[in-house]
Amino acid sequence: MKKLTCEMCGSTDMLKQDGVFVCQTCGCKYTVEEAKKMMIEGTVNVTGTVKVDNSDQINNYLEMAKSAYEADNKKEAEEYCNRIIEIDPQNSEAWLIKGKAAGWQSTLAKLRIDESVQCFSKAIDYATENEKEEIQKKAADEISHLSLALISLTCSNFAESPTDRNLELIQESATNTLNYTLQLLMKCGVAPSEYKHIAAIKMNEAAVTAYSKHILPPYQEDLYPAEWRWKDYMIGLINCEELIHIAIMFDEEDYECNITRYENLIELNKDAIKSGYWESDYYDPPEYLRSYCRSMRELGFDYVVDGNKVYTKITLDPNPKQGRIDKIEYYQERINENKELLKQKEAEEAARKKAEQQARNKEYWDEHAETKRELESEYTSLETQLKELQEQVTPYDSEIKTWNKKRKVETPAQEEKKNLEEQIAALNQQKSSLSLFKGKEKKALQAQIDELNSRLPTINESIKIEKKELNNLCDGKIKELEGAAKPLKDKIDAIEKRIKEIKKELTMDR
Repeated sequence: MKKLTCEMCGSTDMLKQDGVFVCQTCGCKYTVEEAKKMMIEGTVNVTGTVKVDNSDQINNYLEMAKSAYEADNKKEAEEYCNRIIEIDPQNSEAWLIKGKAAGWQSTLAKLRIDESVQCFSKAIDYATENEKEEIQKKAADEISHLSLALISLTCSNFAESPTDRNLELIQESATNTLNYTLQLLMKCGVAPSEYKHIAAIKMNEAAVTAYSKHILPPYQEDLYPAEWRWKDYMIGLINCEELIHIAIMFDEEDYECNITRYENLIELNKDAIKSGYWESDYYDPPEYLRSYCRSMRELGFDYVVDGNKVYTKITLDPNPKQGRIDKIEYYQERINENKELLKQKEAEEAARKKAEQQARNKEYWDEHAETKRELESEYTSLETQLKELQEQVTPYDSEIKTWNKKRKVETPAQEEKKNLEEQIAALNQQKSSLSLFKGKEKKALQAQIDELNSRLPTINESIKIEKKELNNLCDGKIKELEGAAKPLKDKIDAIEKRIKEIKKELTMDR
């Protein structure tokens, strides 16, 4: 007797449920008679029309594919998706999961972005109308993350080892991912600007990191580098320069970031110029320097030994500096151009947002025309009321102003004190004009001055009393006027507040 084996998937995991045998792997069902025949003969001959319901089997495989993918077993997830597609070639969810699983199995040696894009495209094509928008969003997000992850990997490799090969890998991955990713994003109706922006940033950062950490420091450590070391330095610098160019081309319309990238290119070329030669001027050089100079002469470099003085001038760069100076000028022109384009873009963006906002505002008030008419009518009425109330308040404000001026009016005692001080000043002047021999006359004048000064305390007291009476009178009148004007001013405040509310309501963005 043979073992009971599922004809659909080959599984031997069979259980009897509700009078039939059910495959626990794919869900296929067999009657008791079919099961007996399978155990005896190994096959079941079915006559007539048979309708096979594979929904349970597909659901099982889908759950297995999802579990495998979440467990980071991408290969197994892809295999389960393939089983589903064999049964149902138009299963949208299976194509979506397969696209994710295939893409994340990519390596630098074998990119599977093209397979991933094909799977996502089929997932979108086979999706129902209700599912399509969600599938498009998932596919767009997934391909962007996948592409950026691959570019990040190649950029990280270059940042640590800026070789020609690692530069080529960035170019290859960038080209491939860009072509396939843009193709899918367009199908999903998603703008690729964010993807290109992030990818270009990663490339520029990789170039900056590689140069600042692995190319420049070793070269600077050698105070008098030889030609071979300079050539190694220049290979790395040129690779970084090329990578920044790729970043610029990858996202040409990112004017703000490209300004920074061109500035980086200028710094690289300035360093290249400085690195091309070095000079030394020593007195009584140590033996190692004499040996170094001898070896340099053997390599074809010039040096002079004049007694204890050694002078060496090494030119490592066989190319003229003018080429890099021309590059620097070109990059500066591109910076200026990008600054102008950035201004233009920002102005266009501001104008676009303003136009869109105006359109939204217009649409809103077209839908609420009656409310707008009511607010405008209320606004006009309130302005009329405000004008009338302000006219009523004006006399009170004028009179209050008059009483405030009266506070500064001189009282009789103040006028008396002023006259008295003028008399004292005149007597002092007269006294000072007398000669030393006019003692009697001076004494008489001093007596008059003393008599006038003795009256000042009394006058000062009178001034205090009069000022207090005047202030009390003014304060009373002002308080009385303010009390009379308060109801009018309260109405004015309420109307002004409501006018501001209406203005805000009519002018606020919708």
